[in-house]
Amino acid sequence: MNGHNEETEGGGWIGRLWRQIIQGSSTEKDHVTLATEHVVEIADPVIRQARHYRQVLREPVAGAMSYFQTLTDVIPGPVLLHRNRYHDDPLIKALFASPEDLDELLRLSPEINALRQQGHTGEVVAMMTMVQNEHTIFGSKQEGEMLLREVQMQAVDFSNHRVVAPAGDLEVTKSGIVNRGLEVLASVAMERITTLRARKAELTGKREYLKGMAKIYSGKSYRQTMFAPPDMKDREELRKIEQLLDEVNGEFEELQAQIALPEQSLGYLEEIMRQPEKMLSAQTEQLRLNWMGVRVDNDPDSKGNDIQLAEFFVQNEFRRSAVLVSFSLETIPDP
Repeated sequence: MNGHNEETEGGGWIGRLWRQIIQGSSTEKDHVTLATEHVVEIADPVIRQARHYRQVLREPVAGAMSYFQTLTDVIPGPVLLHRNRYHDDPLIKALFASPEDLDELLRLSPEINALRQQGHTGEVVAMMTMVQNEHTIFGSKQEGEMLLREVQMQAVDFSNHRVVAPAGDLEVTKSGIVNRGLEVLASVAMERITTLRARKAELTGKREYLKGMAKIYSGKSYRQTMFAPPDMKDREELRKIEQLLDEVNGEFEELQAQIALPEQSLGYLEEIMRQPEKMLSAQTEQLRLNWMGVRVDNDPDSKGNDIQLAEFFVQNEFRRSAVLVSFSLETIPDP
């Protein structure tokens, strides 16, 4: 789930919202208003020209926020990230190939470094997401007194780690995750609106070109008829141009009815905000892995460790595993 560094505890609309909560002046209405302006800015700022856009979006934005809040409850953790725990915590060992990989993630994370630059210190909570990879390996397996060789097994590892919404408080981190969910929805609306506008602009250019070509052939035919019979080849070419122009005009009128007004962009954003579960979903995932990272879920005789993750799905585009983590900024070396 892509987002912006501004959602860290000290900046952006999430930061403003958290400061309001601390000051005791925030209400549910304030939360929704801030979120509404955020998604409008991403989807299409022209929406602000539509009458009563905030009232139209209040219910669907509030519903989407509530939905994403329930998704944060699916994420296990927080798990303490520290290289000294690598060999003691089966989950950390499963998620990272080595203690050095763990250190590198924390040291190079743009989100963590943004927090440090803002002067934050102490303990931090965040969501960590990663890609789960499964591949087939062959190894030995003990069954009773027999040692089987070249047994097909499924090994699991994780890559492409990302620290998301780090903050000094778990609730602020969860608010940052909700923000990411809203940004996903807003970006889907933006893509739809931009696609329609781009196609409309393309058709506008095509219409002008065809109108120009029609004038050229019409003028050429007119000159010919002044002194000679019409050129049938040119007349046929003009007929094709006019037919194509009619088709382009028809498609242009259809698009005009879909994207000409701010209220239409508002309608697309409202529709998407009312269906957050179609864009982003999450579920709990249970894995049982042995010391080599091989799945032994269906092998009760094999020793293994049970680990629990959340799995996020963004439409049909990608899926990522997730867990809440905590760590100390003081133990992370400078990038």
